Amino acid sequence: MVANPAADTRRDGVAPEVQRPALRFFAFALSDCTVKTDPQTGRYLRVVQRTALELAIPNYFGVAMGGFWLLQEQIDQLRQLPEFYSPVEAPHVRRAIEAFLKAQTGLEPK
Repeated sequence: MVANPAADTRRDGVAPEVQRPALRFFAFALSDCTVKTDPQTGRYLRVVQRTALELAIPNYFGVAMGGFWLLQEQIDQLRQLPEFYSPVEAPHVRRAIEAFLKAQTGLEPK
């Protein structure tokens, strides 16, 4: 008797032996986007965007692909930006960074 993989599925509908490996975020290209945030946090978006552009690697995947790319290492550096602000401003900068990243990637902040 041959096992039927379709009969042996989990709730997600995928057989256990066919489970896909977890994907890991690698990079994204900076692009025009609309960032939704409160006005107080919005004051820091310009500095967040400029810092992201400074950290970004141009043409990381070659000239044909083009763009300014942020890899996980640059994202981690961007998330250190609030350390250079006062304790009063740092939370706003942190929220501006996460709102910027969410707008750029469509992913929820970690």
